Amino acid sequence: MGEAFELTMPIWEIVARTSLVYLAIVFLLRVVPKRRSGSISPNDMIALVLIGALAGDAVMSGSTSIADILLMIAVVIGWGYLFDVLEYHFPLVHRLLREPQTALIRDGQILRKNLRREFVTEEELMAALREEGVEDPSMVHSACLEADGQISVIKAEEQR
Repeated sequence: MGEAFELTMPIWEIVARTSLVYLAIVFLLRVVPKRRSGSISPNDMIALVLIGALAGDAVMSGSTSIADILLMIAVVIGWGYLFDVLEYHFPLVHRLLREPQTALIRDGQILRKNLRREFVTEEELMAALREEGVEDPSMVHSACLEADGQISVIKAEEQR
C-alpha cells in the first residue's frame, strides 16, 4: 500500500518530462487552425486532456505511482496557471499563444484567402451569417473568426 504513494522517478525527471510534453502540445496547438480548437482556450484544452490521461493512468493502476501522477498533474496545472498569468501581464506572450481574430468579410466583401487559410467554407460562413439574420454578405460590415473558433458578425447598419 505504501508503495503506491512513493515516487518511482526522480522529481526532476517528472517535472522535465511533463513540462516537455506540455510545451510541445502548446507549440503544436499554436499551428492548428483556430476553428478546430473549439470554444475553450488551448491552455485549458491541454490541461484537460493531459490531466484526464494522467488521472486515467492512476485509476487503471498504470506503471507509475499515485505520487508520480499527482506531481504530473500539479506540473500541468502549474504550467497552465503560469501561461495565464504571463498572457495577462505580457501582451507579447498573449500574441504568441493566442491567435488574433481573422477577418472573413470586410465591408461586404468575402475575403476568400482568409477563408482558405482558416479552412472555413463559404457554406459555413453563410450559415453563421444566417444565424445573425443576414442573407447577403454585402449587408455585413465585418465578420471575423475569433480565437475560440466562433464567427462574429457586425451588420453594416450596426457599425456606428
